[in-house]
Amino acid sequence: MTLRTKKSAHGVDSTSVRQTQRIKLPHNSVFVLGPQTNKEWLHGVRADKRPAVERTDEEKAFGGERISITFRQIATFMNKKEKTIWGSGAKSKSRQKAGRISTRDNAQMEAMIHAFGKENHNPDFDWDAEYGSGFNVVNLVNEQAKLVLCNDSVANLRVQLSLCEKAISYASTQQDKSPEPEPEDFQTRFHPWMHGLSNSENPIFKDVGEDAIDIEGDLTIMFYLEKNYPFTDTEEAPATQLDKATPLIYSQTAKANELLFLWREMRDSQGYTSPPTHRFNLERPMTPNRSLLEEFHNSLKSWETLAGAAKYISGDHWTIIDCAFWPVLDHIIRNFEELSQDSYPKLLAYHQRVMERECVK
Repeated sequence: MTLRTKKSAHGVDSTSVRQTQRIKLPHNSVFVLGPQTNKEWLHGVRADKRPAVERTDEEKAFGGERISITFRQIATFMNKKEKTIWGSGAKSKSRQKAGRISTRDNAQMEAMIHAFGKENHNPDFDWDAEYGSGFNVVNLVNEQAKLVLCNDSVANLRVQLSLCEKAISYASTQQDKSPEPEPEDFQTRFHPWMHGLSNSENPIFKDVGEDAIDIEGDLTIMFYLEKNYPFTDTEEAPATQLDKATPLIYSQTAKANELLFLWREMRDSQGYTSPPTHRFNLERPMTPNRSLLEEFHNSLKSWETLAGAAKYISGDHWTIIDCAFWPVLDHIIRNFEELSQDSYPKLLAYHQRVMERECVK
C-alpha cells in the first residue's frame, strides 16, 4: 500500500514537501484507512514489478496473483425494481422522498467527477459543499443511444433537437446506402406521410438497453422520446403546461409536416430537387383556383399567428411541437427570400429566439 500526501491548499507539488509511505500487505492482511488519513493522503496498491528473485516465498504465493477487496460504508440506498435512490449521497435524503435514478444527466456526472478530483488533491476539501446536495447518478460511464442519420436534413434536425433538449447522450452515424425502392402497389394513400413521417428516407434511433428496438422516422422517434423521457421533472416545461399542450401535439406536428410538404412540392415545381417523398406523387385534392404558392403562404400565415402568441409555438415553454416545426422553418428561411421581416415578422422573431437556445447552438 502506497500513501502520499495530497497537494497543499496552495497547490505546492514538490517531492521534498509531499511525504510518501509504503506498507507491506502480506496474505490475509487488512488495512484500515480512517477519514482523517483519507482527507490528507492519497492511497493505492500498485502492481509489484520486482523480479521473482527479490520476492519472499509468501509474496510469490498463488503465482504472484493478487486480489484486493475494498469495503466502504456508504449511506446511500437504491431500489433496483423502482429505480429510485435516497440517502446521504443522493439528492433525496429519505426513502419516503426517494428520487429517480438518472442515467442521462451528463451535468450530474461531470459534477461528481469534478468533486472526486477535488477530493483527491485538496486536503481542505469541503464535503458539504461538494457532496452535500447529493447525486442521483450511479454510473460515471454513460451508455449512449444510437442515431442513424438519413439524407433529409430536416428529419435529422428534428430528432437531434429532441435528443439534445432532453439531455440524452447519443452517437450518430450516416446511412451508408439509399433506401430500396418500394413496389408500386405500396405507393397508396396510406403511405408513410399519413403516419407522420416526413420522408421516405428516415432517421433510425436505438435506445440503450438490451430490449431496445430500432425506431424509424423522425416524428415516430420524437413521440417515443416524449413518452419515455418527458420534460415533467424540469423547470423547462411544468406538468401543467405539458398537459395543456398534449392535445395540440398531434395536430400541430401534422401541420408542420404539411408545411414541409407544401414547401418541397412548390420547390420541385420550380425545378429544384427535394428529398424524395411519395406524398405528392399521388393525386391530392387542392382548393380550386389556389396555386401552390398561395396554399404555402396561407400555411405560413397560420404559423405567424401562433409564433406571435407566446415565446414558443404552444406557449411559454419549449415542447415537442417546437422540435417538429422549427427545423422546417429554419430550412425555409435559408432557402426562401420572400419570407421577409415585412411579411412574417413574428415567425422571424421566433426563429431568432430559438437560435439563441443552447441546444440549437
